[in-house]
Amino acid sequence: MQLLKALVVIMGVLIVAGFWIVGAELYRRMNDPERRAATAVPAVEAPAPGNAPVEVPLDVPPGSRIEEMLAVGSRVLLRVTVPNGADRIYVMDPRNGAVTVTVTAGRKETVQ
Repeated sequence: MQLLKALVVIMGVLIVAGFWIVGAELYRRMNDPERRAATAVPAVEAPAPGNAPVEVPLDVPPGSRIEEMLAVGSRVLLRVTVPNGADRIYVMDPRNGAVTVTVTAGRKETVQ
């Protein structure tokens, strides 16, 4: 009888803990800023689903090279080397192809 009472108490604690974990995860997902940004109106029209590849233009100067691509969380980082030697980092949202941030490092570009 003691063993049965112990099992009932342990199972009750596990059920309560399980509901607490599910509730905490729902709360975390509802308040996630990345999830809110995904539901906001995108800056670029989202491509239609399908098997055809979608081409997204990346505004880089002529002669630039993509040196590195890196997936970070829900974003893609592109390191681009432009002809004058400066490096740029583009932060892209792969869901809609919008470039959200551009960071330029190195020498300043001169306008000719």
